[in-house]
Amino acid sequence: METRWRQRRRRIRRWLKPLPRRATIHRYPILNRFADFARRRPYLWSFKDAPVVRAIYLGSLLAYLPTYGAQILIAFIAAWFGRANLTLMIGLQMITNPLTAGPIYLAAYGIGTGLARLMHLPARHAVFDGALALVLGGLALGLLTALSLHGLWLFGRFEARRFRQRRLARALPQKAGN
Repeated sequence: METRWRQRRRRIRRWLKPLPRRATIHRYPILNRFADFARRRPYLWSFKDAPVVRAIYLGSLLAYLPTYGAQILIAFIAAWFGRANLTLMIGLQMITNPLTAGPIYLAAYGIGTGLARLMHLPARHAVFDGALALVLGGLALGLLTALSLHGLWLFGRFEARRFRQRRLARALPQKAGN
């Protein structure tokens, strides 16, 4: 039981290692200018339910919007104003990277075009219609991603509580025997 707990902990630490934390935020090119400001805001680093859920929804919505290149800075501002976990917000921005940006934006455009037709939005100008389709599709994809990640977060939280209860239940008889 103890080895499984250590394995889970190591796996989570490995996932979070490349992401900004309070101690390492000064190493990130854009965020290093705001490191002192961010360190003084404890909600940016909190893994309690409210900041994590806010980060899941805000980060997922932002990840699919056509803001590639400025996502980290926008995620920092959104985390600050939304009182969300900065580590998760920036991690979610890695969904859209140089390898996935093309397929994601094509899918967002296709979904957005369908949504624009469904909402009977009139065609005005090709550039504006394309931008609107990208934004609508990005918001739809982001919402679907956020809902699924929120479900995974709830399941993971439930599993962690169950695991902790089993671990404590096994530890109590051992302490009583000593």
